[in-house]
Amino acid sequence: MTTINAHKLQRLIKQTSAHISPDDALPPINGIRFECDGVHIHALATDRYTFAVARTKVREETDTWSATISEKTLGWLIAWLEAHTGDTILDLSATTGGLIITDDDGKLTVPADDSTFPKWQNLFRDALQEASASGDLVSVDTEMLSRWKHADTHLQVWQTAAEKPMLLIGEDFLGLQMPARYNGDNKDRATVLGEWARSLGKKGERTETLAPLPQPGAVAEMAEEMLRQTLRSTAEMFGADMDTMKGRGAVNAWVHSGIYAWSSYRLLQALKKADPDLAEATVRELTKELESGEIGEWAWDEAEAAGHDPQKWADDYEAHLKKLAAKSAADVA
Repeated sequence: MTTINAHKLQRLIKQTSAHISPDDALPPINGIRFECDGVHIHALATDRYTFAVARTKVREETDTWSATISEKTLGWLIAWLEAHTGDTILDLSATTGGLIITDDDGKLTVPADDSTFPKWQNLFRDALQEASASGDLVSVDTEMLSRWKHADTHLQVWQTAAEKPMLLIGEDFLGLQMPARYNGDNKDRATVLGEWARSLGKKGERTETLAPLPQPGAVAEMAEEMLRQTLRSTAEMFGADMDTMKGRGAVNAWVHSGIYAWSSYRLLQALKKADPDLAEATVRELTKELESGEIGEWAWDEAEAAGHDPQKWADDYEAHLKKLAAKSAADVA
């Protein structure tokens, strides 16, 4: 029995489904192939022009198995999975009757078969080993490029020769896309450079450069900022004067700032691991909320919606400030 959560199974399907062959006369590739090697579950899909392989770790080592689920069956299986929360635990068992998925409410038998599937390991191993780049220009089908949008937030890409497939690499994801036949004039890089020489300028002339983002994506940017704030807060709290109330208040503020920055970082990393798509969407939405300057009003509404009494919180804090002010005045007197 193989155990993963519902989100991971949904993500495997989402990452690979765009590459399923639409030809139902070819059952082995008219669906997603699942292969478990005891440590990872792999999801595989190809239409012979693109090939996607996504994987996720199982909760503990398990038996090896394989099963192919047809595109038609996937239609209702996806709807069934989406009815579960992402952290729902699912137990998978491949039998002669299909793939059995067990949750807290019972068992679901998904029709599947173990028909012959293209040997993918050697195909990807060869692509990874052919790392030297050639000078050839390669033509790619832009419509096929759109199939990779759910593979990962960012992909690394290379191609070793014009006739070789383009290799795409993400987190626990590998992809291949075959080159397209180019109907225009075949050109090498030198020819293209010559045609663009007037626009691009000559070698040695000063040009603007484009720098790659060191940590692309909203999640990575926020994670970096949370780490910066944690380090800044934990450093600043040791510089305050503990002999004054103002200094002790500053230390308290820095301590809380560091605690919440570190807590936010850890929770963000957990969300990214559990559901990368949700993490990215949540951080982008959060960024817009922070930029609006209305989070105080939203926090008040959220507190009321959760059954709390934000007015009492405000009154209690006001009373606390008055008490501190009275104590400070008494100390001065």
